[in-house]
Parts: sequence; C-alpha cells; structure tokens
Amino acid sequence: MATPQNWSARQRYLLSIGGVVVITLLLTRLTPLHETNIALIYLLVVLISATTVGLVPAILASVLAFLAFNFFFVPPLHTLVVATPEDFVRLLTFLAVAVVTSTLASRARAQADTAQRSADELASLYGLSQALSAEVTLERVLPLLAETTVRLVNVPMCSVLIYDENGFLAERTVAGTPPPPPTRTLDTFLRAGPRVLGVLRVAQRSMREELSAAEQKRLETIAAQLVLVLERAQLAEEAARMRAQAEAERVKGALLSSVSHDLRTPLAVIKGAVTNLLDESVAWDVATRHELLNAVDTETDRLNRLVGNLLEMSRIESGALHPARDWHDIAELLADVAERMRARFTEHSVTLSAPPDLPLVQISYTQIDQVLTNLLENAQKYTPPGTPIELRAELADDAIRITVRDYGPGIPAGMHSRIFEKFVRAAAPERHADGTGLGLAICKGIIEAHGGQIWAEAAPGGGAAFVFTLPLPPDEQPTSALDLAEAEVASSV
Repeated sequence: MATPQNWSARQRYLLSIGGVVVITLLLTRLTPLHETNIALIYLLVVLISATTVGLVPAILASVLAFLAFNFFFVPPLHTLVVATPEDFVRLLTFLAVAVVTSTLASRARAQADTAQRSADELASLYGLSQALSAEVTLERVLPLLAETTVRLVNVPMCSVLIYDENGFLAERTVAGTPPPPPTRTLDTFLRAGPRVLGVLRVAQRSMREELSAAEQKRLETIAAQLVLVLERAQLAEEAARMRAQAEAERVKGALLSSVSHDLRTPLAVIKGAVTNLLDESVAWDVATRHELLNAVDTETDRLNRLVGNLLEMSRIESGALHPARDWHDIAELLADVAERMRARFTEHSVTLSAPPDLPLVQISYTQIDQVLTNLLENAQKYTPPGTPIELRAELADDAIRITVRDYGPGIPAGMHSRIFEKFVRAAAPERHADGTGLGLAICKGIIEAHGGQIWAEAAPGGGAAFVFTLPLPPDEQPTSALDLAEAEVASSV
C-alpha cells in the first residue's frame, strides 16, 4: 500500500487541490457559518496538506483557500473583488497565516521524518552489528552486508569483493538488481593498514545522481563494519591454524616420546638378549638360553603390537578403515576373547556374562576381537592385582551393548572423554606405564566404523566401565547360529 512518502509530485498536488475543493463544496452547502469559522476550517485543510504532502503543495493549498474564501464567502460574493479595506486586511492576514502555518507544519514534519529515518538507520546499523558479531563465516556475513548496503544507502545493487593474500579474488557477493546501462559505480576500498582486503562496490541510481552526504556516511560506516568482520575472520583463521599446528606439534611430540621409550625399550631387551646369545665366550645352559630366547619372543610381540597400533591409527585417520563384515555370534566371540585373556592374566580373573539368545551381528570378527582385547588389557593395566575384570553383553533396544568393567581406581575427573584421544593416557602405576596411548583411540575408530558408539563411565561401587554398542541392522537377519548354519547349507546346495 502506497504511503504519503511514496506519492509522486502529481499525486501530492492533486491531494492539496482536492482537499480545498471538497471543503469548499461542503461549506457552500452548509448553513451559513461565520467568516472566522470558515477561515479556521480552511487553515485546518492547509495544516493537513503541510503535514502529509509537503511544503509546496501546502502553499498551493493556502493560495487556493485564500481565493475560495474570497470568492465564495467574502462580499461581494462570487467575485474576487475586495470591497473594503477591512476585508483586504482580513484576507491578507488569512493568506499570511496559512502560508506561515503550512511552512511551520511542513518543517516540523520534515524534522520528524529526518529523526525517524535516523532512528531507522541506527536501528538497522545496530541490528547489522549484532548480526555480524554473531556470525563467523564470510559465506553468511557477506550477503547480509550487501543486502543491508542496498537498503540503507538506497542503491540498486551492491557487490562485495574479497581478495586473498596474493591479491586474487577469493569471494564475491552481489545483492540487488543492476540498473539499466549506462551504469556508474562507486568503489569503497576495504583497508587493514597498507593491505587492501577487498572492495565494497555500489551501482549508483543514475549517471548524474550522486549519493547524498548521509548516504556516503552510511556507506563508510558499513565499509568499516566489513573491515572489522574481515579482520575477525582472519584472526579466527589464524587461531584455527595455530591450534592445528599446536595439535600437530603435540601429536609429533607424543609420537617421538612413544618411539623413544615404548619402541626403544623392547629393542634394548632384544639387543641385550641377542648379544648375550652371540657371546661365544659364555657357555649358556639350556634354561638360560630358553629364558633369553623367550625375552626376545615376548619383546618382539610387543614391538609388533606397538607398530600395529600405529599403522591401525593411521588407517583410521585416513578413512581407509572399512570393516569386512560377516554374520557372527557375539557370545562366541566374547567367550573366545575371555578364554584367551584368562590364560594371559595371571593376577586377574575374567568373568563373562552373556545371554544365549543374543542375535547375530554383522561385524569384522578380527576388529571387534581387537577392541575387546584392547579394553581388557587396559583394565588389567590400570587395576590392582587380585581384582576381577567383568565382560558383559546384553541386548539394548536396536543394538548389542558390551561392557568391560574393572574394580580399579576409576577414571580421573575430566578424563572420561579425553582418554579416547590419541596419545592420551590416564595415570597408571609405574610398572604399567608402557604403551603408546593409542589403544582406546583405535577402539573408538573401529566401533564408529561399525556404526556404534563407545564411552567410559564410572562403575557402581567403584572402578571404571568401558561400554560400546554394535547396531543391529533393520533388514532380515539370522537370529541364531543355527539359523546361520542352515542358511550357509542352503546356499551351498
């Protein structure tokens, strides 16, 4: 709907003339009024014109009201002749009052409009600054700035051009509609010190029409806001780069520390044992020779395990870990792992709890075996001798939930999520201070590759519980090992 501010000049003049004509027709048909009342009614029309359509149409209304007042209501009627000096003074006074009133009213209206525009501009700029402070990405900030520029500067189109460190165009955002040619543009350079970060380019309304001083000021304000946004984006990018560098340095330091300690220690044992075995000056008995060879074998396995963990972590981070899944009985897998670990754990008992009717799951047998082994070894490493380790499986909604629980000191506060990061280890007894800190990170990668989740929590009564889930696929599946065997037989026939 059109407002008085949007009316054309022709509409404004027609409204002024129409107002005087309508009032004149009404007054001529009413019971004769006193000349003073008629003059006041005409002044009211002039005031309305001044406050709605502007000064010049209001002055025109004043002149028309003066003529109509003289023609229809001042004797002699229906003529423009002024019969007496008193009538002349009265008419002249009316005209002067009408013109002065219209001027003052129009000025007050213009001041009110200016104040309202200023308030709207301040509100828009404040809203823009709030929006910019909340946004962090240029992809969302630049369109907002371009659209605000079109609206506040009153231009048909705005372009924001952002340059990279080498001066090449990195980002370009356009808002508005390009004006018909020929087109005149105005560029405001975005500078941060000596460097030009970009250009705020607006298409002017016409080849001849310049931006007003207020519009220029608003354009400069928006450009200053944009410079702050670009500097903030650069700082955020630099901070992210520094964080990545710091993390890389941390990982590098942790890896070097692991290599220097966890890899060199078994190498030293192997080197010492082999050197002793090669010493021909010593006649080793069978028991000693067997002990030295057993040390070589043990430490070789340890080396192989450490290197395997490093390679497995590398596969996980590169996205090359793709489990080769098949249907397996999870209870059977748990039993195999528990039996193997019972033979290795001389100072801990391993108990297993799993219902016999657990459904089959599609998993990589070797990878889930590795997860269970890592979790059980972790429990053995961080718990006192003589304490039990529990391995439990249960059905939970649409997944199988597996828990490895120990009765040790538990996980330190604030470490429940961090222990799944690379090279992060909780405090452990010195005798168990070996390891690369990759075991739990590998577990997390394998479980997530299977579509499950893994976490650590405090166990009731003390100790720690490591829990992971293996999702059950929604499609048709064998429900038992017997069903699987029958399906395999049927497929082979």
